[in-house]
Amino acid sequence: MTHRIAILPLAQQAGTLLDRLLGLRELSWSDPSAGLGFEYVLPAWLWVLIGVTGLLVAGWSYRRLLGRRSLRVLLALVRTAVLLTIVILLAGPTLVLPQETIQRDWLMVLIDRSSSMRVQDVTDTVTGEPISRDQSVRDALGDQAEVFSDEGLGRDRKLVWLGFGTSAYTIGSPLIQPGLVAPDAPATSIRTAIEQALRLPSGKPISGIVLITDGRTPQSTGPTLAQRLKQQGVAVFPVPVGAAKPPLDLAIGQADGPQRAFLNDTAPVSVTVEQLGGDPVDPGEIHVALIDQADDRVLDEQTLDQAEPGQPLRLSGKSSTVGLARWQVRVTHKPPDGRPPIRELVTENNTRTVEVEVIDRPIRVLYIEGYPRWEFRYLKNLLIREKSISSSTYLLSADRSFAQEGDVPITRPPADAQEMDAYDVVILGDVPAEFFDTGQLTVLRDHVSARGAGIIWIGGSQHTPNTYAGTPLADLLPMRRPAEVTRTGNATSLFKLEPTAVASSLNVMRVRSTGQGALQADGWPQDLPPLRWVQNLGALKPTAEVIAKAIQLEAGDDASPVLVRLRYGAGQSLYVGTDEAWRWRYGRGEWYFQQYWVQLIRMLGRARLQADTGRAHFRVSSRAVSVQQPVVVELELSDPLLISRGIPRVAVSIRPASDPTGPPVDSLDLLPVVDDEAVVPGAPRRIGYRALWRPAASGTQMLTVTDPALADLGLVQTVRVTAPDSEMLNPRSDHARLVNLAEQTGGAVVPLNEMDRLVNLVPNRARITPTDIREPLWDSALSLIVLMVLFSFEWVVRRAIRLA
Repeated sequence: MTHRIAILPLAQQAGTLLDRLLGLRELSWSDPSAGLGFEYVLPAWLWVLIGVTGLLVAGWSYRRLLGRRSLRVLLALVRTAVLLTIVILLAGPTLVLPQETIQRDWLMVLIDRSSSMRVQDVTDTVTGEPISRDQSVRDALGDQAEVFSDEGLGRDRKLVWLGFGTSAYTIGSPLIQPGLVAPDAPATSIRTAIEQALRLPSGKPISGIVLITDGRTPQSTGPTLAQRLKQQGVAVFPVPVGAAKPPLDLAIGQADGPQRAFLNDTAPVSVTVEQLGGDPVDPGEIHVALIDQADDRVLDEQTLDQAEPGQPLRLSGKSSTVGLARWQVRVTHKPPDGRPPIRELVTENNTRTVEVEVIDRPIRVLYIEGYPRWEFRYLKNLLIREKSISSSTYLLSADRSFAQEGDVPITRPPADAQEMDAYDVVILGDVPAEFFDTGQLTVLRDHVSARGAGIIWIGGSQHTPNTYAGTPLADLLPMRRPAEVTRTGNATSLFKLEPTAVASSLNVMRVRSTGQGALQADGWPQDLPPLRWVQNLGALKPTAEVIAKAIQLEAGDDASPVLVRLRYGAGQSLYVGTDEAWRWRYGRGEWYFQQYWVQLIRMLGRARLQADTGRAHFRVSSRAVSVQQPVVVELELSDPLLISRGIPRVAVSIRPASDPTGPPVDSLDLLPVVDDEAVVPGAPRRIGYRALWRPAASGTQMLTVTDPALADLGLVQTVRVTAPDSEMLNPRSDHARLVNLAEQTGGAVVPLNEMDRLVNLVPNRARITPTDIREPLWDSALSLIVLMVLFSFEWVVRRAIRLA
């Protein structure tokens, strides 16, 4: 059998021996990458100083000793070597193999995925056709894919892709199929997305944030956010998307109408229109239409220039069908000269739905008059003739044998709250206050304030309003000093009525022409016969609203209030400072007289209707709210049978209007309301329930009373809930915000088609951490041997020259 012995090369054997003497376990002295180091690094000048000091000390110690000079010099050098060796060992000599760990930085790329990215306000550079902001981002990423490759921004760093809307979330690289998700987030929360992106690396270095967005956000991105980014050394590099100057965008800011209206009653709808982008457009070219969604019939259409400056546009509509009427308010641009309309930024905000519950019952009117003046004679006939009104008339001056007139004749005025509750509107003529006792006056006042009824005062030359000063009904009069009201002018004075902007907002004193006379722009005839008797109302209360003024013809522009409205509690008071509207019948019949009075009565009756629906009244404080905005939900029972059931709480379910038979998304329990002060003595018993609801999701929500004891009543309310930061309410881009964010954080704005600039702009913030392998040499065997050799050599020499 042959035995072979492996013989290591001599140098390798020597290196191994040296490693053993130095006590090396992981490193080798022969490793060319390794080097000598010290635990305590001393500067070069200090080493020179230590060497010179050691030499001087050693020389001084052998300077005066006996012996040959050459040997003493040799011993001084050896002593110096010993001292230097000791200092070297105290400095901690180590063998060091240099190594380092590189912690790559993170580059966060945030791409806006909110619904505003669907807006088509970008022009395709190839076809010239408008494309969406989202498509422009997709095209730019596809054309500049190399920017985000491993040879570009991805070199030596981690590239993190994030989509964001209301919050940030990780996405795959949009450069790889299937690419970006669809932009459908309801809002853009830039600040939230940046804060979430900062937390994602968990302490790892961030080289920057590339923000691809249109800049539209409801959140603040000001100094607080910028200061936090600067503290962390993170710059933001916005890439603006969308048109810097957005095209025309018309939007309906608000559309309000009554919750309820009478059958065939003209219900007013107030509309606010906003122009969110583009060059200013002539208001006469902006058309606002009220459309019945049941048959797409246009109920009313006006141009924006018909609105009073700073006031909403007033539309009106009526329904001949009982039930819930859904009307759509629509705004469009229609140039009058045949030019094509300007293409809008978006059209989602061009419509708004108004829901009105149509009730089929007449307005119940009580008319009390002191004596048969001309206004009374024609007005009471009008009330009887008008089919939409059910009237009761009481003439104070009539004798006992006189049969009081009206659809529902009465023999005396209401004596208590229960009898008064039958009327929506009370017309009070020239009747002395002494005719009523204090209890009746209080009942009438509380009927207006607590039950939402309306009262119309018709001023008279004998009693109204002077005798009501100091009575409970004085609160319902719009003037400060009723006792001082007098006649304006004299017996020969002539007056004409001029409606104010308030009349337009309330949709009263807007009449249809007979074709014989012209109407003013506000819908009031210009050539009505003048009035001869008008009251001077004096100073009005601060909350009084002037609906019409009386202009004295011989005095030029001298005008005084004559038709004044005053809100009081849940109801309204209307004071008419003349009793001569009957003169408008001359040569025209009932045409203008009837429209004038019916509009006033319907305005007050409509307000009463909001507070009374029969057996039960289910209502919400607002029909259009924002997410999390409080909504008061109330139910009032007036049916004695329902009240007798003693329902402890009322269950209400909430479902999306788009899925009325689906599972409820929320629910409420209405609890009984205890409010003894609101109870009018003698009034029919009522019981109320109430709860506070904060809608959690946007959309049209349907609130339905589902309590078994009340389910057969079909009590339903709909509430339109919008997100306060909804993208499509104002989809304009906000590039100025992105410029400010870049400046405040030390970043730079980069155009969408020049993203290759990011390669040079984004800094390298990788962290280099030394991980050297070190082995100490001061405690090795070789160190001890060197010291022993030096000490032994010095001792031997000293013995040789007889110094030891």
